[in-house]
Order: sequence, then C-alpha cells, then structure tokens
Amino acid sequence: MNKIKTGIISLAAVCLLPVQAQAQEQKRIPEYMQKRYERRMEDITLFDLNKDGVLQVDELKKGTATKFDLADTNKDGVLSPEETAAAVARIQSGEQGVYGNSARQYANRLKNRYKIADKDRDAQVSRQEYEAYMTRHQENFDRNGDGIISPEEYRADEEKVPTSYAYKRKIRD
Repeated sequence: MNKIKTGIISLAAVCLLPVQAQAQEQKRIPEYMQKRYERRMEDITLFDLNKDGVLQVDELKKGTATKFDLADTNKDGVLSPEETAAAVARIQSGEQGVYGNSARQYANRLKNRYKIADKDRDAQVSRQEYEAYMTRHQENFDRNGDGIISPEEYRADEEKVPTSYAYKRKIRD
C-alpha cells in the first residue's frame, strides 16, 4: 500500500514539473518592464537623501524644491515660459546627465508636468502651483498611505494604468 502511495506521489510530482516550469516562465518579467524597474531603482537612489532605501515625504519635498529652484533662474518664485523651456532643453541636451538614455522621455514628462501644474493657465508656474502638483503626483506612489514610499510601491507605479492618476485627482479636486 505504501509503495502504491509513493508511486502515485512520484507520478504526480513528475507530471506537475512542466506545470511548475510554465508558471515560473509566466512570472518572468518582460525585458522592457525590467528596464523600467531598473530606472525606478535608479530614481530612488537619486531622491533618497538619507540613503535608507525608501523615500520619505520630506525627501520628495526637498527634491521638488530643488528642481523648482534649478528652473527658476531669475529667483522670482515663478517659472516663466522661457525658464520652463530652458529647463526642458537642459534635460534634453543631457546637460543634467543623471537621466542618461531616458533624458528625452524625462524632458517630455517635465514639459507636461509644467503644463499641468499651471492651474490658472497664465503660462507661468508659481512655486505653489508646482509644489501642489508634485504633492498630488507623489501621493500616488504611496499606495498604503504611510508617508513612506518603498521600492516596491515606487516600482509598482510603473504598473499603474495612466487613467488611475486622473481618477485620483478628480476625487481630490
């Protein structure tokens, strides 16, 4: 009787091996998605000021302020169309080399970010408009609402459907 049970278990294990291998194959991440995840991890190292492996709200706020200050070349607290265009051009040209091969994509995101942040549509982005936009944007990363963005949460943001951003914004606004 024990030999029969052992035989059945062995046969089941052999039959399940291809199913297990197929399941592992399905879990593999496509190359393009893996590259996105790697870029996300690079982002975390750039913004993680205290180097603890996670992003805190304060770190993101400092990063937002720094980015605004870099773009606000005349230091008047408002980004003019010329200043936003110059900031985008610096990214596209690779002058701020931290973006590497994704400089063009980041420049396009930055251009859109400025456009969306300009709530009053006066073609200028105030510090308050920019910080309000970035706060809403960054809240999307913190999936569990604990004020800390783990690598998993930041990485998972790549998997979000773009419409989820618009939906969350409509609820908040």
